[in-house]
Amino acid sequence: MAEKKRFIEASTELQEEIATKFEVTTRTVRSALNYETNSPSAKIIRAYALNHGGKLYEVKLVENPYEKVVTL
Repeated sequence: MAEKKRFIEASTELQEEIATKFEVTTRTVRSALNYETNSPSAKIIRAYALNHGGKLYEVKLVENPYEKVVTL
């Protein structure tokens, strides 16, 4: 089964703005944007980042298509 990883890319300025606005550390903001936490405040931080220029990425792990190739 393929795994998916999500993260929100935001500029350093936006991360600092979020930290100041919500009175949290920049580490808390980075944890929320990397989906390491799922608290109510993390959800608000992610929503704010997406509404202010952040971009959501989903990375999908794909199985090796050459795994079953026979070398002659």
